[in-house]
Amino acid sequence: MGHIGNIKTNRRGFLKLGATASAVGATLASTRLVAMEQELGGADFSAVTGEKRTAVPYTCMACNIEDGGVAMVENGRIVKLEGNMDHPNTRGKLCAEGNAGFLHVYEPGRIMSPLLRTGKRGEGKWKRISYDEATSLLAEKLRAVIDRSRAANDPSILNETVIKWGRNRTGGGIDRFMHALGSNAMLNHTNICESSKKVGLEPSWGPDIESCDWENTKYILNFGSNILESAYFMNPNAQRLVDGVVDNKAKIVSFDVRMSNTAGYSHEWFAPYPGTDSAIALAMAHVIMTEGLHDAEFIRDWTNVTEAQLLAHLAPFTPEFAEQESGVPAKDIRRIAREFATTKPATTFSYRGPCKHLWGAYQEAAIHMLNVITGNIEKRGGYCLPRGMGWPQPSPNPPKGPVPSIIAAPPLYPLASHHVSTNAPYMIMRGEAKVSVWMYYYDNPVYSYPSSHVWNAFLRDESLVPFSVAFSCFMSESTELADLIIPDVTYLERHDPESMPSGLFPCLSIRQPVIKPLGGTQEFRQSLIDIIHKVDPDGALGARKYFEFDSVEDWMRQHFDSIPGLKEEGGWDHMKKVGVWPTYGTVSKDNGKLIDDNGEVVVAEYGLHAAEIPAATMASAVVEPDGSITKDGATIGVQIDGKNHTGFGTPSRRIELYKESFRKYGFNPLPVYKRLPSRDKKPGEMILTTFKVNVHTQSRTASLKYLAEIYHKNPAWISPARAKALGIADGDLVRITSAVGYMVTRAHLTEGIHPEVVAISTACGHSAYGRLATLKHKEADAEWALGGDPDITNNVWWDDKGVHPNPIIRLSLDPIGGSQAWYDTVVTVAPAQPGDKYGDTKVSVEASMKDYDEALRYAYTGDLHRAAHQEVDVDWNALPRPGH
Repeated sequence: MGHIGNIKTNRRGFLKLGATASAVGATLASTRLVAMEQELGGADFSAVTGEKRTAVPYTCMACNIEDGGVAMVENGRIVKLEGNMDHPNTRGKLCAEGNAGFLHVYEPGRIMSPLLRTGKRGEGKWKRISYDEATSLLAEKLRAVIDRSRAANDPSILNETVIKWGRNRTGGGIDRFMHALGSNAMLNHTNICESSKKVGLEPSWGPDIESCDWENTKYILNFGSNILESAYFMNPNAQRLVDGVVDNKAKIVSFDVRMSNTAGYSHEWFAPYPGTDSAIALAMAHVIMTEGLHDAEFIRDWTNVTEAQLLAHLAPFTPEFAEQESGVPAKDIRRIAREFATTKPATTFSYRGPCKHLWGAYQEAAIHMLNVITGNIEKRGGYCLPRGMGWPQPSPNPPKGPVPSIIAAPPLYPLASHHVSTNAPYMIMRGEAKVSVWMYYYDNPVYSYPSSHVWNAFLRDESLVPFSVAFSCFMSESTELADLIIPDVTYLERHDPESMPSGLFPCLSIRQPVIKPLGGTQEFRQSLIDIIHKVDPDGALGARKYFEFDSVEDWMRQHFDSIPGLKEEGGWDHMKKVGVWPTYGTVSKDNGKLIDDNGEVVVAEYGLHAAEIPAATMASAVVEPDGSITKDGATIGVQIDGKNHTGFGTPSRRIELYKESFRKYGFNPLPVYKRLPSRDKKPGEMILTTFKVNVHTQSRTASLKYLAEIYHKNPAWISPARAKALGIADGDLVRITSAVGYMVTRAHLTEGIHPEVVAISTACGHSAYGRLATLKHKEADAEWALGGDPDITNNVWWDDKGVHPNPIIRLSLDPIGGSQAWYDTVVTVAPAQPGDKYGDTKVSVEASMKDYDEALRYAYTGDLHRAAHQEVDVDWNALPRPGH
């Protein structure tokens, strides 16, 4: 006799129970089980009734990769998310964050109505108001700035209206809003992400990122990128990298200070000293060029340098030099360089590891050059241009504001085309800029920025920020410091146009409400419409005409309904039904690859730069002696062997390894290695680096239980040999100290880390963002919150929320690309001192202000910049004046 629950059973009874269950299962097998277990996606059935659930396509925004998804809705509630099988690049798959994304909708700490501060900033005292009241109040503040600008006849005052975002996937919506107000003061988060990667690439070949043909390659050099876990386009790239390694027998070699999941998957892993990637890449280029392994024709036809120039430039960067700087053996650098150059096709990939250092743009440019000199550009299995698609903006579209914003475009960083948002609070605190209205959207700098305590002090100070508004639906560390909160909806309840170059098949996708927004909450786009209508009620200011939309959906129709090809298939209505356009085939049940109607694998288009210039365009064009094709004063292509090619997106239409824009400001025009100050640290000091994990997105997912249960603590990775020398055992409390302060956390001993490096994930350590993220899950929900999740109240078994490292990370910038140098902070690591408690953090705003002054010394006008670039052929006394 046994027991199942409170049902008594014996063997005969158990067999009867099994037969009954089989009969019940058989009644459902023809629908639910067949669809759920044998189809590849797009159909799902209620576990209770067996009824088919409603499937609504959308585009994910759990992170910034924008994978195609399908929401399964039952009785008006999202019960499951899965990949959209029609999306050609993500092929029906979502990552862990994407699968858990519906929890954002039902997160108990979600803000369900606009809130007006009634106490001191950060005190947590709020008054619930309506969206009408909230948008009216903000409109009043914005109109006051406009009226003051007009009264003073000073258009620069318009830039006192500032908006900062962490994720802007509005497809031009924020730009339209700010330009309608006459302001150019828009700040993104890219300089804490990968801006120096972008600036290392854009002046060379046009786009700001690469698209590797992973599945068809034979050799991959991976520099500082965790492709299989958290790099850009992780989901589609991971799928195709595995295809390449498993099906195509590609070799992958990784250079990373930490054994990431990708490093562990690699055939070879090397842990170089932080910030020495370019020394390795340049040494490989040295071997390839000096041993004649380069593609001479490609260099001649498609670059703006000669073989002789490259040989002369690369002469100092020998493998022995690289070994001295990086610690990677010269014999391995030579061997891998030869393998890379002689194995066709091949590609590199890099992400934050190389570029998030002082002079990070040089590192990206050096890695990029390896693909160029080996001729692996735009080849099947090679290093390809990104493929994306655009959409029209509704007409009329407002022009930019009349005056540049020095916050958005700091004059000391003229090459930093993706903003330098880290500097904003320092500039305002120093009186270099002024703010009247500060708005933030999908943004949490008090958590996610280096020396994050500076942002905390800045946003609390009403003399610096007279009025602040958060468009957030969660009470983050930054949102709680706002004067007014106008909550957006989650990404599963809103509209956006999308196109991300996440693979070799360009496509458009959409974000649409898969359910009606909960509790009468209002999406950001509608708030923008309402605010502009209240700022300019009669149209006299000239702003209202840019927001004459009948509805948010009307706004979307104006994006999609006139696109050739899509228009004929139904425009916006087609996008609502399918979620993506165009589709290139179907996903094979056998191998998960994209196949056509004949069962053949769909092949991408290659050689985009070699596309032929139409004969009509060539009319009146002139072919110059070097093959450049010019027309109306601009180069429009390149002629090679009598054929007219469109070329690359640069002024010369060639790959510009030599960047005149760099030389203009005293930077080396060719990729170069610069020894970092952190390379000369004192004995006993270490380099602090951070990393991302595959189940968390920066600051926004610690409140999701499915993900927090998997990863909720972030100990400091330290090598066993280094820990032994310091008297530290695994799990011990340690104090990590930088020039701005210290933190107390626990040690995790592992051989998977460079012995001079300590690494901490940024996924954990919240002081806000809901009851779960802060482990206050037993407390009552705030009266403004959604509330009502007993799973969080009763089923949280862990008692560690981690310790966030960002407060002790110093502000430091790449003066070329404007990137925050996340991986240059020098620290000491020691056993915790008496009285230290886990989670203790003590930091200094004053010390961080000194870091701002130090960073400016590396800007193009600074003394440290000049000292580090004496080799550059430029008149140092005639550099352009800032802002000119």
